[in-house]
Amino acid sequence: MFGSIIGIGFICGSVCSLLPHFFSSSFSLGNSFLSACKTLNLVAGDSQPMVNAEYTHAWGTRLLVGLPVGLPSAKVFDNRNAIAEALRVSPDNLEIRYDDGLILDIITQPMPSKVPYRAGTAYRVCVGVNKRGEPRYYDFDGPYPHLLIGGISGGGKSVMLRSILTSLAQGPAPELYLCDLKGGVELGIFRGLECVKGFATELGEVLQVTTKIEAEMKRRYSVMAANGSQSWAGNKAVLVVDELADFKVRPGDPDRVIKAAIKTKLTNLSAKGRAAGVILVLATQRPSADVVDGLIKTNIAASICFRTRDDTQSRIVLDHNGAADLPDIPGRLIFQTAHDETLQGPFLTAEDAKKIIAGLPQREEVIRHESYTDQAEPMDGNSLEL
Repeated sequence: MFGSIIGIGFICGSVCSLLPHFFSSSFSLGNSFLSACKTLNLVAGDSQPMVNAEYTHAWGTRLLVGLPVGLPSAKVFDNRNAIAEALRVSPDNLEIRYDDGLILDIITQPMPSKVPYRAGTAYRVCVGVNKRGEPRYYDFDGPYPHLLIGGISGGGKSVMLRSILTSLAQGPAPELYLCDLKGGVELGIFRGLECVKGFATELGEVLQVTTKIEAEMKRRYSVMAANGSQSWAGNKAVLVVDELADFKVRPGDPDRVIKAAIKTKLTNLSAKGRAAGVILVLATQRPSADVVDGLIKTNIAASICFRTRDDTQSRIVLDHNGAADLPDIPGRLIFQTAHDETLQGPFLTAEDAKKIIAGLPQREEVIRHESYTDQAEPMDGNSLEL
């Protein structure tokens, strides 16, 4: 009898071990996708799509699909919501693209709510990871000049600026010009770095910084014209402004003249800066049409938007409502270049940033724009001294 019990247990164990294989084979997402294609008439005559491979990842499942001749991939894209419903996932968690065949990524695991900081390489800075855990980068030397960062207070804007500056300071160390109109509270940890050539906390100082960079941009164009080159080959100059809304002119504003002058210079830098190696990073937690005006927005090719208060603020940054629908998770963002991608931004505390940059070259004296004359000292090709 004892032997019979062992035999029965062995059989039950064998059957149980086969059940996952049975269910994965019979009720796989690949089979569900093919059933959905049949229901939605995503076929070409008697031919239907074929799942060539199904891969399981930590984030979910990837299907590699072959389409029959006569069935355009656009027709599958148009039925994305219905396919997602058949696969029992949110449309936001179904990513479909075509690359020598149809690729379906079915996200079944939630995005992480916190992602550790990672250093970039050269001018590429990590701005987060996507739903598949893949890092995404903004390239200051890439095809999308200038970066606009927006979102509500506490959404992750300050942490993103901290991460970007830490990465740049560790890598190519471009000439950094930091305008922190919160009295230096957000960006003050960087002001002692050797690569920081300007640090402004007041409107007058911001005007001095932008005036100096504008002059350097013009000088670089003169050098390029003399050399017959179309782009600056030297080090970048990066201007970071936090908070852009402080330049908004209100009725009876005593600072309206200086604010208008600053915005004029920012507009000029955004329009002409890229070829001269001058890149802007403009941040605001109050995006509106009179803060991010049309002339500046037209010249900015990349945006990072955290959750916004409403659809209007989202449209100012992204030209659509998506950021208003982001979950209330600090660091969750939409990264927009040629297309949009939802990311979880890297998390870096001020204390950790201080530790990372502690070993970097420091200035002998911390600079501040307390005086300025229109008669600037001559500058070499890769250094701006203020």
